[in-house]
Order: sequence, then C-alpha cells, then structure tokens
Amino acid sequence: EKPGSGVSENGVDNGEDDALFTGGETNFPEFDAAIPPTKGSALFFWNTLEKPGSIDYDENMFLNVDIKLRHAGLPVLSGEKWVANRWMHPRDFGADVRGL
Repeated sequence: EKPGSGVSENGVDNGEDDALFTGGETNFPEFDAAIPPTKGSALFFWNTLEKPGSIDYDENMFLNVDIKLRHAGLPVLSGEKWVANRWMHPRDFGADVRGL
C-alpha cells in the first residue's frame, strides 16, 4: 500500500479461529508495536496529521500523511489469515482527494 492511499484504515479479521494461525500481526515500527489479529476484531486509526473531527479540522484542508503511522502486515507463520480493509475519506472520494 502506498502512504496516504487512505485517510483512515479499519481492518477486520474475518479469518479462521485464532488458534488455527500464528503471526500476521500489524506492525507499527515507529512505536515498536505489533497488534495481533483476533477473530472479529477491528483496528482503526487515522493516517494523517490532521484528524477529521478535531477542533482545527477543516474539510477543505490538505491532509498530510502521518509518517509515524507507517505499518505493515507481518507474515502469517502458520495457517491462513483473512482480512477486509476499509479506507475512509472525510469527503467523497474523487472530490480533490489526492493520493500518491
């Protein structure tokens, strides 16, 4: 995934029973944190410096990628992991939304 391709991400694990796979964490190297997947769970975060809904937010402002939120899915070590990603934008996609 390219940085800035989504304003926020919400990953939902629809995979097998947790005991049937190992690995597959979402790694955030800036924070030295790896979030393990859990069946039925969701991981949500804004990946921009400007946070929609905050006091200083303006829907017409340019949104800058928050480099600290770079992340990657770590390899599944055994079994299978299934996920569904949802990228959300504070405006209609295509209405001056710029990606890399």
